[in-house]
Amino acid sequence: MNTKTPRDEILEAAADWCDRREALTPGERRERDAWIAVDPEHASAYDAMRRTVLDVALLDAVENLASEESRITRFHLREWLTRAFASKASWGVLVGAAAVVFAVVVMLPQPPVRVIAPHQTQILATVTSERSNVALTDKSVVYLNADTRITVTYSDHARLLQLSRGEAIFQVAKDKARPFRVVTDSATVTAVGTRFGVDRLGDAVEIRVFEGTVKVAGRNIEDRAVTSGQWLLLDPKRGVSAGTFSPDAYPNWRTGWLEADRMPLAYVIARLNRYTSDKITIADRTLVDVDLTGRFRLDNADGTLKQIAALLDVEAEKHGHEILLRRRHE
Repeated sequence: MNTKTPRDEILEAAADWCDRREALTPGERRERDAWIAVDPEHASAYDAMRRTVLDVALLDAVENLASEESRITRFHLREWLTRAFASKASWGVLVGAAAVVFAVVVMLPQPPVRVIAPHQTQILATVTSERSNVALTDKSVVYLNADTRITVTYSDHARLLQLSRGEAIFQVAKDKARPFRVVTDSATVTAVGTRFGVDRLGDAVEIRVFEGTVKVAGRNIEDRAVTSGQWLLLDPKRGVSAGTFSPDAYPNWRTGWLEADRMPLAYVIARLNRYTSDKITIADRTLVDVDLTGRFRLDNADGTLKQIAALLDVEAEKHGHEILLRRRHE
């Protein structure tokens, strides 16, 4: 006797689509999109599943597990959560299940963080494909993306961080007497207590605020405030652009993904280059400003390049340790 309710079946279908999302073929993606569009409850179930399975805090905890003995991997946690979703009819129970998984994860051993001594200048740096978390003396935390370099100078009156390359997310402890400033060649971002990201993309810089408010000062722009759920991009070639995003759902680099929404190819390649020892170069300059939309794995450069090649009808030619992107020859 089948005891499943219509709600159970919807949840099972949403769980299946979400669990297979990384391996879907183009035809299966269209089938999934059609399933989502046919009923608002389908869309709600899929969105809830996706948000929970891809929860940034949960995945960060899984990624940071240092103990091999835990025998808990990202895949197994996702699989467990997917089954929990599919087997329960109550949204409250589902949220509780996610909370249980998260509680188990955060109790597992975490990697050590480096603490920066006061009144000293310190260099924080990561190499290709490496990420790092660094605790500062004021209890602020810096999350460094791959291939990133930051010079930190703390004094009694200021907290100054010079981002010379790469990208980082800053969780800032409140200290009104000492402004927290992140400086690049083209912008200065000032915060008191907040969580925000700064990304250097060549001459451009992107600021994304996950919590609180920051003040941005830059070349050829008026000082402005950027608040939670807003992003600001300063590019000397393309000008100033801004928009909004969901801080809770945005899959930043700490999840291992790059979410591109009409993103110039030059920005995509700059971010992908942080994760590959082979330098990717856009050989055809007409491709630099071509917009790209999609979801790409940062730690799988070969697969991502194949995906980009198919989307833009370009080819990637490897020459030693350099990969050249150019339009496909007729």
